[in-house]
Amino acid sequence: MLQLETIENSYSFHSYDTHCAKIIKPNRNINSNQVQDDDFVEISSTTLVYQNQLLHDTLPESFAQFNLDCITTLTDYDADIFLIGTGSGALFPDKSILQHISQNKLAMDFMDTGAACRTFNILTSEYRKVAALIFFK
Repeated sequence: MLQLETIENSYSFHSYDTHCAKIIKPNRNINSNQVQDDDFVEISSTTLVYQNQLLHDTLPESFAQFNLDCITTLTDYDADIFLIGTGSGALFPDKSILQHISQNKLAMDFMDTGAACRTFNILTSEYRKVAALIFFK
């Protein structure tokens, strides 16, 4: 389990592996004796997690398809930092995409999916506005 406290108004990651992640719904106390299956959402395809929102549609299936459209989708959200979970290993996009990120002064960090899940929980518990784009492929 990755989270020890209830995080208000935001999803948080409970657990993950290379194929899926289990996310705790906002305002759920999973440390009580009354934990229910309804307290969680399981994701197994590319998902954007931001506060109390999950976005599955219109996202590429794999990190290899990460492009400027993905960045446009991300910047529609009012996050201070964007975490990109690239799958089982840390990957980086094409140099032109990295230049676009730099030129537009976007706080966008690329890391393996496990690191993105853990970092998301830490930043969310500090009440930072963070969005995580999670890839499994």
